[in-house]
Amino acid sequence: MTNEYLAPFVDELFNLGVREAVFSPGSRSTALAMLFEEYQQYDTYVDIDERSAAFFALGIAKAKHRPVVLVCTSGSAGAHHFPAITEAKASRIPLIVLTADRPSELQFVGAPQTADQTRFFGHFVNHYENLETPQETNFWTYPRKVAQRAFLAAMGNAAGPVQINVPLRDPLVPELNPKYYEKGRSAHAFRVSAGKMTTSFDEKIFTDKTLILAGPDANADADSHHAILKLAEQLNAPALADPLSNLRQSNHPNIIDSYDAFLTNAELKMTLKPELILLFGQIPVSKRVQQFIQLHADSEFVQVDPSLSYRNPSQTTTYMVQSDAKTFAESVQFANTDTAYLSKWQTAQQQMREKLDTVINESESFEGRFVVQLQENFPENGQMLVSNSMEIRDVDYWWQKGKSTAKLFGNRGVNGIDGTESTALGLSTTGLPTVLLTGDLSMLHDLNGLIIGKTHALNLTIVLFNNDGGGIFHHLAQKGVPNFDYLFSTPHGLDFSALSVLTGLDYHLVDSYDDFDQIFRRSVSTDGIHLLEIKTDKDRSLALHKKYTEK
Repeated sequence: MTNEYLAPFVDELFNLGVREAVFSPGSRSTALAMLFEEYQQYDTYVDIDERSAAFFALGIAKAKHRPVVLVCTSGSAGAHHFPAITEAKASRIPLIVLTADRPSELQFVGAPQTADQTRFFGHFVNHYENLETPQETNFWTYPRKVAQRAFLAAMGNAAGPVQINVPLRDPLVPELNPKYYEKGRSAHAFRVSAGKMTTSFDEKIFTDKTLILAGPDANADADSHHAILKLAEQLNAPALADPLSNLRQSNHPNIIDSYDAFLTNAELKMTLKPELILLFGQIPVSKRVQQFIQLHADSEFVQVDPSLSYRNPSQTTTYMVQSDAKTFAESVQFANTDTAYLSKWQTAQQQMREKLDTVINESESFEGRFVVQLQENFPENGQMLVSNSMEIRDVDYWWQKGKSTAKLFGNRGVNGIDGTESTALGLSTTGLPTVLLTGDLSMLHDLNGLIIGKTHALNLTIVLFNNDGGGIFHHLAQKGVPNFDYLFSTPHGLDFSALSVLTGLDYHLVDSYDDFDQIFRRSVSTDGIHLLEIKTDKDRSLALHKKYTEK
């Protein structure tokens, strides 16, 4: 026998709850791909581009909250996984990466398609291990133990990717015997019971001026959201809800969603000074919130985090509480009856929201109004991936609480603009109506991602804001520096309509706000990939952004 020991490895991962496997074609990974496919119980996907495959697997894992297997061949193939691995690590998304490899005797001798894959991803994985050819005495049991360790590391308090490197010798084609999958099973199947974390903390931290920050958290669920909002009621505390926290699905009066606009007011920032800040999830996208935290660095700052990871770039944290959000919120005994502090935030919220909402009357092509109409037309219980750069910021301003049940996702771990189409298509494997809101540069970074959408007949509506380059730099300090257009704004002049010929997607150039309403509603209810391109002007968008957000 050669590589048949991989069959129990495949079986053990399924026993632990893994249900999806994503492959990229290659010779050295033959046995892995064939054995996963032959098992006939996994949902499998083949993506010819390893970089796209990794982000596609990331999207599946985000949506389904369980590890996804990612298989590639030897050599440079695994290196193409790296961007998605860094994102998975920072966002706590579980992936089990299986990098097929040449055996030890072919290392460092000039063998083709060979690289040193030892700890290929460095500290960006929770666990690394070589799945070696086992001895006769543990031929069927050892692979199961490797699978168990991989699963546990991927699903720990800080979920994340793991790498299992798999050196394989010729012959690469395995013997496909169904009985091999059963080999090495123990009388009592290995299983995991993930319990809720209990916690204790100092109740003296609570005051009548508590501010709750709900940041991006791909792993939070409806129970967590409900518990945080109930805590906000109990403390009479404003809850600043990042759009990727998904608290904005609720119209709760304590939710504040227009903070990034009104926190530009210097006097107001002092009036709203908190005594205690509670952070759940990652730090919010809003730069104004981060500046607000730094301004009030003398406030008690509590991070509630199941893994005790420091996630506050303002570096003002004073108290770490190891707990999930729901357990912490339900454990708080303190109650505050004073509504004065909350009322100040609610007044600012109401006044700013009234101004932001006037964008619906805008006649020029502007991202802000399109976000409002996107939310108004979003299908019930749909989901949307929001790309980084300007799109997540536009959503932060104009995605209003209580207006949609859509679940929003983003790759806010390392905040890259790559992998957007692939991640969104991974999300779409849930079968829910799925939308990608992206900019032109983000779209260009992952055009190969569209291939798996075509080959696997997936459904996705892409709303593309095309301002012909890097519009975000028009909002940043680089604006106006020498060679600004060449170095930062980077106009490209590319024609996205050609993707309809290349990939067979349904393309539509939006020519008005009414046109967008009609074509968007049709697209999200029709199978296939639909690209709705909206052309805007970078400088004009900057002026309109100021018009609606400065008060």
